[in-house]
Amino acid sequence: MGIFKHQIIESATEIKTTTEKIWEFFYKIEENYKRWHPECHQYWRWSKGNPLEIDSKIDSEETIGGHKSRIKATVIESVKNQKIALKPVWPLTIMCPKIEWIFEPSGENILFIARTHYKFGKIYRTFQKNAVKEIIYLTKKHMDEEGDNLKKILE
Repeated sequence: MGIFKHQIIESATEIKTTTEKIWEFFYKIEENYKRWHPECHQYWRWSKGNPLEIDSKIDSEETIGGHKSRIKATVIESVKNQKIALKPVWPLTIMCPKIEWIFEPSGENILFIARTHYKFGKIYRTFQKNAVKEIIYLTKKHMDEEGDNLKKILE
């Protein structure tokens, strides 16, 4: 086993909507962010560039499990009506190199797939085993809630 263990946390929610409507929701994320998860999301701002364009930068803040996190990231992939990927800036990128939102047709519905990529170092996994478990649990719970909330908003 290497120094880092790569883990992907995934949440999938089937929504009666179109990929265009999901894309539009994320295109207007500055105004939709708090509504998407009112208990946890504080703000989302495009700090450089235009919404959903590659190399655009974001600044956001959310609270997950009582832990306030400010996330700054760069859009690294943007395929209209299909996928958005963000790369958090250093130092968060050491542990979380990528966040993805994918929109896949599923019959007459759309499957909204959220993925958070983590890399946990061997020393951290060894001495902070409970912290790793908590991060994974809280991330999955938060992503599931976001999927459910998006479903309520768009259906």
